[in-house]
Amino acid sequence: MPRIRAFQGIRYNTETVTITNALCPPYDVISLLQVDQYYKKDPYNAIRLVLGKQFPKDTRGDNRYTRARNFFKQWLDEGVLIEEKIPSMYYHEHTYTIGDKTYTRKGIIASVRMDEGEKADIMPHEYTHKGPKVDRLRLMNEVKANFSCVFGIYSDKDKIVESQVRPVLSDPLWDITAPEGQQKFWKIDDPAQIEQISNMMIEKKILIADGHHRYETSKAYRDRQRALSGKMDGNQSFDYTMLYFCNMDEGLTILPTHRVVIDSMGVGLVDIEYRVKEIFNMIPYDNRKVFLDALRKGGKGHIGLRVSGIPRYYLLRIFDDKALHKYMPGEIHPLLKKLDVMILHACVLEPILGIDSSMTVKRIEFMSNASEALDMVEKEKAHVAFLLNPSSIQEVMEIAEAGLRMPQKSTFFYPKIPTGLVFHTLE
Repeated sequence: MPRIRAFQGIRYNTETVTITNALCPPYDVISLLQVDQYYKKDPYNAIRLVLGKQFPKDTRGDNRYTRARNFFKQWLDEGVLIEEKIPSMYYHEHTYTIGDKTYTRKGIIASVRMDEGEKADIMPHEYTHKGPKVDRLRLMNEVKANFSCVFGIYSDKDKIVESQVRPVLSDPLWDITAPEGQQKFWKIDDPAQIEQISNMMIEKKILIADGHHRYETSKAYRDRQRALSGKMDGNQSFDYTMLYFCNMDEGLTILPTHRVVIDSMGVGLVDIEYRVKEIFNMIPYDNRKVFLDALRKGGKGHIGLRVSGIPRYYLLRIFDDKALHKYMPGEIHPLLKKLDVMILHACVLEPILGIDSSMTVKRIEFMSNASEALDMVEKEKAHVAFLLNPSSIQEVMEIAEAGLRMPQKSTFFYPKIPTGLVFHTLE
């Protein structure tokens, strides 16, 4: 059972900083161009902490990680950041629009004790890679803090947070409107409310929706600190990490994560068509909008395809489940075999394009916007685009509860949790 507790958060001083200009997305969805944009947006933007610039003359003693440490200390000394006097939790609302529908995601930020060994009250659902964890661990070793939340979801059909916690909150610390929607942020420091939230989560299982690398990095940092300090009681600051958790039954959206193959190594449409004809029907489309509508309406069992140099779009539709299982490796769990993203990886990306899990990051760019993925191919910046429909929250939860993992970047929970809401010290 997850142990949730309040913590003395460090947050932006709203008398000094404009919150709208201080927030940035999680580090792993920020491009190099965006890094520069967030730097220019505000001298106190959280980008300087979570994904600082790198320079040719960086050294072991002066680099993005040491500069993040220095900024963090400087901002605390200057009063740009303030530390709570008493342990608190935080409540955050994010109202956003997709198409013609408006949603409000409601989440709590708290400190959560990480799992031990094989225990899995906090459940992952995707595989991770070594590189991002090494990068995040270097940052954590310098700053001794969590700058971004691990994003977790749980199921509560009674909606206790929404029905019992939210109605008794007073005015928010801040209320902002930006292109990503309206956001409101409250501090919860009443012991009775904190206890109510902690008790609510005792019997809950938490699915990691976003932040797998952050969570595993926090566990690596914990293990290192235990070895250095000899403190193994599970109650130290480094035994905990910062978690944003929300109810999967309200205000949550999963977007697809499309696969854009930058270099197909000479594999073209003829090769793909020849290899997949026993599993898929290939339906051609000349119009992008009609093609995208057909992909969306087709739902499960449909994959979109665009190949460089071919002026058509193709919808791959599974027509023979028996043939599909024949081509899927036998060791893949039946629950995973149902997923379009696994079918794509096992039946197309790996056997036809030679892209296994070790090559994914090098040869594939992941994108949540279908039009941008198609543009990459049509502007000859990539060779092939595969478009997917999103997995359902129920599918993801079922896989996590079974102790299984999906391929990396299988889900895109939207909107991302902003970096800069609050910081969580590990000292």
